[in-house]
Amino acid sequence: MHSAKTDHIRLSLFLGCVLVLPGCALLQSLLGPRPTPTVSVTGVRITDFSLTDLTLAFDVSINNPYSVPLPLVNIDYALASQAQPFLQGQAPLQGTIPVGQSKTVTLPAKVVYLELLKVLQAVRPGAIIPYHAALGLSVNAPIVGVLRLPIEKDGQLPVPAPPKVAVSSVTWQNLSLAGATGLLKLSVSNPNAFAFEVAGLDYDIKLGAFSLTKGGLTNAASLAAGAAHEIGIKVAVSTSQAGLAILQMVRGQSSSYSLAGALAIGTPFGPLRLPLALSGQVPFLH
Repeated sequence: MHSAKTDHIRLSLFLGCVLVLPGCALLQSLLGPRPTPTVSVTGVRITDFSLTDLTLAFDVSINNPYSVPLPLVNIDYALASQAQPFLQGQAPLQGTIPVGQSKTVTLPAKVVYLELLKVLQAVRPGAIIPYHAALGLSVNAPIVGVLRLPIEKDGQLPVPAPPKVAVSSVTWQNLSLAGATGLLKLSVSNPNAFAFEVAGLDYDIKLGAFSLTKGGLTNAASLAAGAAHEIGIKVAVSTSQAGLAILQMVRGQSSSYSLAGALAIGTPFGPLRLPLALSGQVPFLH
């Protein structure tokens, strides 16, 4: 016969097994799944755009589903083009996300073209390259501790090449003892895989040692990818200012020239401003 004490022990063991083994699953089903923060890339911008580098600014939004503030830890990134990694890094983050709210943080990733071209040797200046960004935003989640939330984003970035600029010709008109007027043509070529606009041009042009003209233009031209365009600039010379020697020069076939100034171009990726310091030989047309 079994004693009452033995039966009590067996009942206790049975109840213990019932509570221990399925109890956690039962509790989990009652409480529901553990909430997890959600994260997404809401935008990518190009900033600090120049002929040497650019910055990709990733706007990353994160939502806090917890009943306590969610501390931010850091964000890491790895960029690749056609499966070739070319940039990676990590940046610390400060602050917290309030209970039940979202917050957007910005990750700046600086791309230096010289370093990029060393890795992607098939790429040349003027190209637009595709990239794949693998990001990870880390937070200090309740109970579990540091939690990394992965995000991915695809996009394109330019590797700009400077426009080719030269004084292509000067056509002289109304030549007299008082001087001459003419039209100087400035050639601008676009070696890039994207279109741009010549939004502004500041120039100071000399023929030999003679100061020919200085000034500025706005909205001068629009150039498609790989296209060239000539910009006309009206010029005039005066013998009262430069003497009769200027007439002898403009009646010739050509002259040396120098051009100093700046070129402002608008691109789909942002504006660029380029200093100009040119010299060469320009033919005269009559």
